[in-house]
Formats: sequence, structure tokens, C-alpha cells
Amino acid sequence: MGRLIVQRACDDQQFREIHDIQVEYEESLPADLRHGLAVLTALERLYREPNAAFLASLDGATAGCVGVAILDRSADVLQRLYVKPAYRHRGVARALIDAAIAFSRERGRARIVLDTERTRLRAAYELYLSLGFTECQAYGPVDYATPTFMELRLR
Repeated sequence: MGRLIVQRACDDQQFREIHDIQVEYEESLPADLRHGLAVLTALERLYREPNAAFLASLDGATAGCVGVAILDRSADVLQRLYVKPAYRHRGVARALIDAAIAFSRERGRARIVLDTERTRLRAAYELYLSLGFTECQAYGPVDYATPTFMELRLR
């Protein structure tokens, strides 16, 4: 499979890599599911302490990323998971989500939530199901029409 490393982003270079991956992610989404350029310019601010972003590399090449942000005192939000197409089906997404879950557990959160689009982002939806996420009530507003809200109970 190769050498997979997931690390928490902590310096400007890592946040630039996350930005570049997120530009690719935005371009890959159907137009009505895109988050917009304003989010891309705020990535470092959004995912610095007390939040987090994780960057995955496979055999030294940047492969994907994910963000984790505080929702409230008991929950975090998993956001912006993306793995470059060349690195899919190699455990990268699962490793990124595992790092995000571990981060939320370390902070004592009761759950981690996310939103996806179960029909058009089917592979992501099925990955979340395989990791134990279940559909749940909306945890907050999103900027697209057909979200599927999911959660994983951490305790």
C-alpha cells in the first residue's frame, strides 16, 4: 500500500497544502454543493487551535485532508474531507477520519457530526456508514439543498 502518514497541520506550508487540496475539492463538487471561495481563504483561521486540520501523505506525496471544528461543548464537526483521486481506495480517507475522531475523543466530546449528500457523494456516505456514523437530525444550517446529517457517538 505504501507509507501512509497523517499529521495535524501546524505550519504555513501545511496549510498551503490543505488550501491547494481544498481548491481541487471545490472544483470536483457539483456546483450546488460547493462551499465557495470565502471558505478557502479562511481555512487556516478555521482550523488552527482549538480546531484542527489533518493532512495525509502517501509515500511522501500529499494525498488528502480533513478539518475538525468545535460545534459546541459536547460535539465537533468533521468537515471538508477530500482525498485526491490518485490516492483513493488506499485507506487515506479512513486514516484521516480516524485522526479526526481521535482528536475529538481526546477533547472529551460526546459525538462528532458531519454533513454529506448521500446520493451524489455516495462513496463518502458509505465510508461514514462503515465507520459507525448514523444519520441524525440537522446540527446546524448548511448552504446546499439536500444534506444528509450524520453523527458518531464517541461515548
